[in-house]
Amino acid sequence: MKLPFRSAIATLAMLLLVSTVVKAAEPEAILPLDGGSGWLNSAPLTLADLRGKVVLVDFWEYTCVNCLRTLPYLREWYKRYAKYGFVIVGVHTPEFAFSGDAKNVEAATKRLEVTWPVVLDNNYTIWNRYGTNTWPHELLFDVDGKRNDSVIGEGGYTETEQRIQYLLKRANPSLQLPPVMALLPQDSYSKPGAVCYPKTEETFVGGQNARIGNPPPQAAHDSFGSQSSSPLSGMTLAMYYDRGAHKDGSIYLQGSWRKVSQGLASMDGREHLALKYHAIQVVGVMRPEGTPVTVTVTQDGKPLAHEDAGSDIQYDAQGRSYMIVDVSRAYDIVDNKKWGTHDLMLEPQASGVGMYSFDFESCEVPN
Repeated sequence: MKLPFRSAIATLAMLLLVSTVVKAAEPEAILPLDGGSGWLNSAPLTLADLRGKVVLVDFWEYTCVNCLRTLPYLREWYKRYAKYGFVIVGVHTPEFAFSGDAKNVEAATKRLEVTWPVVLDNNYTIWNRYGTNTWPHELLFDVDGKRNDSVIGEGGYTETEQRIQYLLKRANPSLQLPPVMALLPQDSYSKPGAVCYPKTEETFVGGQNARIGNPPPQAAHDSFGSQSSSPLSGMTLAMYYDRGAHKDGSIYLQGSWRKVSQGLASMDGREHLALKYHAIQVVGVMRPEGTPVTVTVTQDGKPLAHEDAGSDIQYDAQGRSYMIVDVSRAYDIVDNKKWGTHDLMLEPQASGVGMYSFDFESCEVPN
């Protein structure tokens, strides 16, 4: 589960709820960070290494859109305060099998400029030890290892930095620290005129939570197949037929698709994936199952308007919108100028595009 916070009031309400619901599961003091499959940017860190430091333990995942939105703040905090005894330890607990691959995580940390220590928690050992159940989840500990704060989801950036400064100055009162970082424009949800609209829920292409609106005909004879769970149970390859009537929040496929771990992959470049949604932004988790593949993107039957295009969209000489799936990551597909309901279609131009999930955001902050 990925849980975003969208306003100061919503943040406070959720934190109060979380403190009521999961407080018992959260550690009151920092716990060991051993049990992972490896470390990036650092040798393995022990509690002895962290003693006397202000430590932020950040549970994250590099395909998680909510995690990605926290990174500008974490990068700035690390830059500002590491020299004063502030440490971030990223606990990378994967949502997908491929996002647990050490090479993929290492490439992502470089691409995302994550320079602090990261432990690879592929078996959820540290995740379970800390009693967390969502990405992102940040726990702040003082120099004595006592928990000072816990933030689930996005938000609370100003308050978290204030706490970091408080803990550092409590340990060293002579420190002269900079003003707290201003919120980025897209995070200023308390700004007059800001509004968060309803949105389609995160939609999975494969696995037990898959939402396939048009299961293949074979699934009708498979006692495990259904629209809401395992539509390809027991099948590795299936032909889909998109009849054109789409329900919001369900995946509709056309052509031949191959089952991969937690997702589906295109087979011959004649397929499409259609998704009706209501939101402002659409982010899709995809990967090349082989070499990079071009994916044509249309919305409501037309190329994406430039003002509605996500950062990963490109245009050819004919004005067609497309993206290149070349690494395993979250792709920023749509960033509509205005909230609305739309029909999105992705058409791989070759075989080997793995599609895993789509996530949505619907908050609008005026300029």
